[in-house]
Amino acid sequence: MTDSRVTKLLTIHRGTSSQTDSRWIAIEESLGLRLPADYKVMVDLFGASSWDDFLHVLSPFDDGLNLQQRGQQILDADRESRLAFPSHYPIALYPESGGLLPWAITDNGDTLYFITSGPPDEWPILIKGSRAPEFEVSFLPAPLLVHHAAIGTFQSTILAQS
Repeated sequence: MTDSRVTKLLTIHRGTSSQTDSRWIAIEESLGLRLPADYKVMVDLFGASSWDDFLHVLSPFDDGLNLQQRGQQILDADRESRLAFPSHYPIALYPESGGLLPWAITDNGDTLYFITSGPPDEWPILIKGSRAPEFEVSFLPAPLLVHHAAIGTFQSTILAQS
């Protein structure tokens, strides 16, 4: 069955945002950084969302898939792992400068991070598997990556659904 939301993801363009929203301003102030406009539009449209019962986008406005709470849990675990396996973490972790900021997870325990270096609307996405040191980097905007993952056309060895 096709998810009717999937095609709407294609209408979200990098660097475009809905109106200025005091909720987002407060979130970005608490994080100490601006988030990509297309991610904010995606969350405004769909909230914390699940795609193909596999990929789950975190939202700062959701209790279950909360960007800050779930993100902090992921980053705490990453910091523990980095102590034991520093070579597995060649990129800083948020809130370190240019650090990885989790924004989506999968049922397999994989994490999608923004690499918070440079202008937010140009942040690449790092995809890290749950148990392996390997990672992939994508330069697709978040909504387009979610679109391709949801319809099964995203090329990845990590996000392979099993």
